[in-house]
Amino acid sequence: MAINKSSEVGASEDLLRAIVQMGAAEIHAMGLYYKTTAEMENGLVDVDDPEVLQKQIEKSNMYLEDIETYATLRRQMTTALQSMVGTEEANKDMWCMVKHLGLSMMQCFEAYENSDNNLELLNLAYEANKAFTKAVTRFLGIEISDCAACMSDAMKGVSHE
Repeated sequence: MAINKSSEVGASEDLLRAIVQMGAAEIHAMGLYYKTTAEMENGLVDVDDPEVLQKQIEKSNMYLEDIETYATLRRQMTTALQSMVGTEEANKDMWCMVKHLGLSMMQCFEAYENSDNNLELLNLAYEANKAFTKAVTRFLGIEISDCAACMSDAMKGVSHE
């Protein structure tokens, strides 16, 4: 199905990026959950004060709820993407691989952004992007490639023939 065929980035590619970002939000919420738990376990907050302890527990529970909300949204987005673009050659076994490689690609790029223009980190982000792209094409059942431009065109229904 061609979605926004004449646009630079179609709806399906935007949705793919949203999936990666929602996964990143999940990871961030998980980090905040771990932080609040560690603060209680390591005496960084006064757990002997019932009011402080209650606030910390509420904050921890809020992050757990956020994780579940974000995971549910990410799964719904992934299902929508697969419905939008997926073909009979789609490989549902790649579902989690897409999630993990997408997050890896994004984190590698953020490592580069936080470096002093470390080109080795930028290259790692590029290689992670290629692995992600290949996993997405397998998942969606479109022509298998590690070329992001080719995948983008395939998602928009543009042929390279």
